[in-house]
Amino acid sequence: LRNKGLRLAIDDVGAGFSSFQHILELEADIIKLDISLTQNINTDDRKFLLAKALFVFAKAIDCTIVAEGIETAEELNSLRILNVDSVQG
Repeated sequence: LRNKGLRLAIDDVGAGFSSFQHILELEADIIKLDISLTQNINTDDRKFLLAKALFVFAKAIDCTIVAEGIETAEELNSLRILNVDSVQG
């Protein structure tokens, strides 16, 4: 299916529903960061650092990152620092 253009996304990363094992085993093309990780990412250093680590990993394996639940300009600015590929509110 990938030869025909299908891309696989792993949803809710950071929420506990999607494990890192899913990302590794399924060879995801897109990692969607859950709102539980992105909400207040601008004020929570631990969330920011975890997202940063996921971004480094994703770029190393040529994977796209989508940040879910972005509701403030400050959250968006923090994700821009990480060069997020896409956001959704």
